[in-house]
Amino acid sequence: MARKNKRQQQQEATPTPPAAESLSDSSSDSAPEVAAPVADLPAPIAPKPASPPKPTPKQPSPKQLPSPTNQSSPKATSQSATEILEAMNGTIHVKVLSARNLPTMDFGKRQDPFVLVQLDNSSPKSWATTDPAFQGGTNPEWTERSNNELELFYDAKLQDKALLTFEVYSDESGDELIGSGELDVTNIVQSQSNSPTQFTIRLKDVSRGSGNRGEVNAEVWFGPPVRKAFRAAGRASKLLDARDAFVGTLCSIVFTVYNSVSGYCQLPTDFAKRHRKLSVAVAAVLGIMAAGALTVFLAVAVPTMLVAFFTFPFWILPFLTTSFFTAPLWIPILLLVGMFLLFIATFVFGLGVTSRPVRRKGAFISNKIKHSDVGKRVVYEKTL
Repeated sequence: MARKNKRQQQQEATPTPPAAESLSDSSSDSAPEVAAPVADLPAPIAPKPASPPKPTPKQPSPKQLPSPTNQSSPKATSQSATEILEAMNGTIHVKVLSARNLPTMDFGKRQDPFVLVQLDNSSPKSWATTDPAFQGGTNPEWTERSNNELELFYDAKLQDKALLTFEVYSDESGDELIGSGELDVTNIVQSQSNSPTQFTIRLKDVSRGSGNRGEVNAEVWFGPPVRKAFRAAGRASKLLDARDAFVGTLCSIVFTVYNSVSGYCQLPTDFAKRHRKLSVAVAAVLGIMAAGALTVFLAVAVPTMLVAFFTFPFWILPFLTTSFFTAPLWIPILLLVGMFLLFIATFVFGLGVTSRPVRRKGAFISNKIKHSDVGKRVVYEKTL
């Protein structure tokens, strides 16, 4: 009985949902008759639903956890650093304007100064020179025709700062140093300023480390880098400059030896002074004969060289072999002498084509093309 009472109390305490009551009613009851007793019932006490668990912040997976290894790998960091440094690469433009109060190195000699500018700690060495200022003396000036605008490639990966060294020489033949000075253009490089800024570089004696040797006025600005192909061509031109310096040194040595030996050979000189007209006539005849012989030789040697170049493997080698072993002795000797003279002529022709005056004219024309609108797009990698 007690169990039954408890079961009835639980049933009375548990409210019956309205939908269940409506289903238990007969189908003959009308809707208002059902709604009235439901309205009179006390409001059911709905069980309090359990509070949902508080949402916990989603923990990042181990792949998403920030860690030193997942943030950026050393390779990616080095690549990004390399890209940043490559973006800072460019060309340092130096326009040499004039020099003032230069000392005269040799009072009995004409002074045609030129300026050499180099970028310290550059690899390969980045340097360039102006053309000599003809009869510039102690106050020379350089113009566009003197190739006074120099370009030095700046590599940010190799250089923390940009330090330029200016060296002024008296002329090309002796390369006697007048003075040297330094200019720090790191601010221009880091800011990538493309507007010319004028500087005055004080020159001093390098051997003594002091002394006033005049000053050089120049403009400096920064621009985009030159493409690698044109940089390689510039290095080839500098090799030719080194060759010219070697040839100049060799000529000066030969001239010095000639002056020392000429003191013991005064007899032909005295004879030429006493018989000036005869010596001039003999020199003219010898010069005409030499010019004619050279003309004939070039007229024969150049076509022969072209034919030999294109047909060398087919008949030149067999002919030379046969001539050396079967022909008379004078034929191989003549061939050897001809080949030697051909080599000398080619060497002289190469020196003439690549000589410094020809290269200066070519540099002037190339600068004109390079500074045009089309040339800037072709020569330089990008624009700042």
